[in-house]
Order: sequence, then structure tokens, then C-alpha cells
Amino acid sequence: MGRPMALHLVKAGHEVKVYNRTASKMEPLIIEGAKSAESYAGAADGSDVVITMLSDSPDVREVILGSNGVLKGCKPGTVIIDMSTISPAVAKDIAARCVNNGVEFLDAPVTGGETGAVAGTLSILVGGKEAVLEHVRPVFDVMGSRITYMGPSGSGQAAKLCNQVICGLNILAVCEGMALAEASGIDKKVLLEAISTGAAGSWMLSNLGPKMIAEDWAPGFKIALQQKDLRLALESACESKLPLMGTALVQQILRIAEAGGCSDEGTQAAIKAVLKLGYLG
Repeated sequence: MGRPMALHLVKAGHEVKVYNRTASKMEPLIIEGAKSAESYAGAADGSDVVITMLSDSPDVREVILGSNGVLKGCKPGTVIIDMSTISPAVAKDIAARCVNNGVEFLDAPVTGGETGAVAGTLSILVGGKEAVLEHVRPVFDVMGSRITYMGPSGSGQAAKLCNQVICGLNILAVCEGMALAEASGIDKKVLLEAISTGAAGSWMLSNLGPKMIAEDWAPGFKIALQQKDLRLALESACESKLPLMGTALVQQILRIAEAGGCSDEGTQAAIKAVLKLGYLG
């Protein structure tokens, strides 16, 4: 998702430096006018705003706080924006470390998937200082259509985990509905047309339902990443002693899908696990 987001910044006229450990992944951006850096610190050197987009908390911690990390290359007053989905506690810790070094930090995870990243219509959930958000809002406006201030550091990540809990349960609902249709012998395409505009309608039903029917497992959002997000949500809930029974169930369904080799497939492939449990797959 980071590549199309960076491309929007380039096309909007921002001077963009990019770094990825796999050099070939930078090429499409360099062709469009971005400059390449040779390290995380090098990408931050001289920059007013630094954006990270990574898979998990340890990656973000290493890229920002590591021995040759982003923070090493930042000048005082630089704003680091992490748009990954990570632990709220880790986001708070990184924010504190940044402030101690005269650098501002925003946690700003996104929703909308790869489709939203390409279209520039992501929803962005921002935690940190509101004044800092307003200072860099023009940067966010290039990448998203809805930017929402959620509160102090960690709040953006907390909001994203709420989103992922709701998404996960919606995915399971679509899987079970499609599985029941198959068991009942009714036409799933006709069913989808009939219920998509009614009370059962949802983004997941409209977008993942057709993929399940077509057995199209190409990832818009990988099962492995959804599983990681639900793990973070359950860890966060554990800190508050809050039971999330439905979320735990979805995590187990996705674990079955992962055991079946579906980690890198789209979340719609969760239906394989539901069908397997019912011996219909």
C-alpha cells in the first residue's frame, strides 16, 4: 500500500525520497520522479515529514528507533508519521522517544485497503498532537479522503484495531452466509444480488462475496495481516480485561485457513476454513 500512497505525493508535487530494503520495489517510484535513499536515516535526512508503512510493531520500532533508523536522520521539528497498523502501546512508546529527540510523531493507520491507496481515498485515523496533524494535513489530503483526529498518541492505532475487529466479524458473517447458501443448494450469485441492498448489506458482502463465489483468492488484504491485526486487538483487550469472544473465534477460523496454506491469500479465503469445518470444502 505504501507505493501508491507515495506515488500520490510525487504526483502532487512533493519532493519525495524513498527507501526499501528491496531496491527493485523503489523503481516504479523513481521512474515517476522520486529520489532513492540508501538507508532509513538517509530517507529522513533533510525531510520535513517522514512516513513509514510497515507490517508489524517490531518492524516499525526497528525502522524508526534502530541504529540507522529514521530518527537518526531527522532534524529537530521533523514530523514522523507511521501509517502501519501496530500496537497502541508501541505507538505511545515511539512517540515519547521521538519527542525526547525534538521530533514530532503521529500514529496514522489507514482503512480502505489497496483499492483505497491506489484511488487516494483512504480513511486515516490519527493519534498524536492535533496541532501537528493540522500542520501536515495537506500531506494526508493527498492520500486520503477522510482524515479523523482520534486523540493523543496511540489513539489512531486503537481506532484501527476497533475497525479490524468489526471487519473480521463481518468477514466471518459473509463466509457463513455463503457457506449456508452452498449447503442449501441455492444460487449464490442470485442470493448476493437479493440481499446486498437490504439489512445484510455491507462493504464485505459486496466486495468479498463475489470473490468467494468466483473462488478468486487474490489478496486485497492478506489473511496473515488480518490475523496480525486481530492479535493486536486481542492483546489490547487483554490489558483492559475486556472479553472479545467473536474476535477470538474469527482468529481461530483464520488460523485454520493459515494452516491450509492461505496466509498470503485475501481474507475472502476464510470461507475455505468455514467450508472445511462443515466438510463442504
